[in-house]
Amino acid sequence: MTTPADIAGQYTLPGYEPSEADMVADAMSRPLAEKVASAIGLLQLYEAKALELSPEGYWLAYSGGKDSEVILDLARRAGVKHTANYSCTTLDPPELVRFIKREHPEVRWHRQPQALLTRVLVRNPPTRMGRWCCAEYKERGGAGVAKIVGIRVAESARRTKLWRNVVPHRKSGLMVCPIVYWTESDVWQYHRERNLPHCELYDQGFSRLGCIGCPLAGPAGQTREFARWPRYAAWWERSVKRFWELHHDGINSRTGQPLYASGFPTAQEFWDWWRSGGAFQGEPPACQGEFLFADDSDQPYMDLEEV
Repeated sequence: MTTPADIAGQYTLPGYEPSEADMVADAMSRPLAEKVASAIGLLQLYEAKALELSPEGYWLAYSGGKDSEVILDLARRAGVKHTANYSCTTLDPPELVRFIKREHPEVRWHRQPQALLTRVLVRNPPTRMGRWCCAEYKERGGAGVAKIVGIRVAESARRTKLWRNVVPHRKSGLMVCPIVYWTESDVWQYHRERNLPHCELYDQGFSRLGCIGCPLAGPAGQTREFARWPRYAAWWERSVKRFWELHHDGINSRTGQPLYASGFPTAQEFWDWWRSGGAFQGEPPACQGEFLFADDSDQPYMDLEEV
């Protein structure tokens, strides 16, 4: 099992200590066969801890995406005890939902008590800087146990700073990241070598299969998604405008500050701003999965309905 820390010992120049970037780059440059062996070994190494935390073993976070297919196959090859779990956001592409049902009937489905766009009426429409939806609808499952996730640092600079092969999980659990140093090319090569299935949307030019209308897609991405799935566009518009109707009259938030909807004279102007890119300005957003490091004990994980 190769980690950046292991690689440090390979640099023998006197007085030289490799940077974190050097070690990550080296880990990512390793041959795929070595990465596969390392991933399988990692899962086997931490299985005892997973069983200590839960008699069901690992809680594998499955989304239906290409990375999820890889970690599911690796867990099976490693022979470790696990369950595969899909957190239904109610906004995933219908093609993705059908793919999961068709290819993986064994996956456990989890739902929140409210549809995400119903929850918007209480919380507020998510923005690039306020992605509460990920924390509530995608990343709460598996608290207190050993969780297998398909995070890869190649997808963002912030992930490089936060993620390793194994990281602590809130509420005394841990997260095992067997493909954290894999590239996208590694993922697709593994798919080909193992003849793994994938959702048809990848063949139609989609590189991400997250929620339809996700703020992180940006205005251009949202426009493309809303053109492909106009019913979802109508649902989003209805929820965003309804939020304005409920909260534009100066009602304060829990912190005593006016809700940002109050700055727009009409529901249409609020919707136009949300769609125009005004909601996407500011510092880079939290990376996917960053919420997993937080202690959300003030917002207890709700029991989910298994379908």
